[in-house]
Amino acid sequence: MSVIVAVLMLISTAAPAAAQAVFPPKSFQNLQVLPKDASASLVVGTMKGFANNLGVRCQFCHIGEEGLPLEQFDFVSDDKVTKTTARAMMRLTLEFNTQLDAAVPNPGSAPRVTCITCHRGRSKPTNLKEP
Repeated sequence: MSVIVAVLMLISTAAPAAAQAVFPPKSFQNLQVLPKDASASLVVGTMKGFANNLGVRCQFCHIGEEGLPLEQFDFVSDDKVTKTTARAMMRLTLEFNTQLDAAVPNPGSAPRVTCITCHRGRSKPTNLKEP
């Protein structure tokens, strides 16, 4: 189960930009898929995983501008469709991995579905025939 949680991390990180003052914050708001009491290292590590697996930056899902300090981003807002899509994909990935664990002998050593399984470093999923 901890592998699944590690694979699936996403969603909001901090308080609104004006109130945040420091990044990462001591606690997070609006976590809907990650545990509500997730540590900064878990949340930030998950977000870095998304960035690496999808070839995107924070502003892909969160409100903020490239080059600005992260303290100025609004990580709580759900105004971007990409953020709600990411949450749905996290839940789907959890379900896939739960089914894999049930279907494949030796749970935990079974193949894992992760973001890169479909995204392959791109913001939109691609199939294996695409370059």
